[in-house]
Amino acid sequence: MEALHRPMEMGRMGTRIAKYDSDKITKIREKIEVVFGKASTWNDVVISERYNITPDGDLIMIIR
Repeated sequence: MEALHRPMEMGRMGTRIAKYDSDKITKIREKIEVVFGKASTWNDVVISERYNITPDGDLIMIIR
């Protein structure tokens, strides 16, 4: 399974900012809407930490 995170880049004042795969996040949001019947209002960081999607399009919920 491939990661949602891309290599980090330097942000303002030397802080690191993670880049997220926007295509994968979009697919996850679409699948969340199909599975749960409504759109998610969470930001990309929360979505990427709690969900993933398989190459076949199955939604994976990460529970900790």
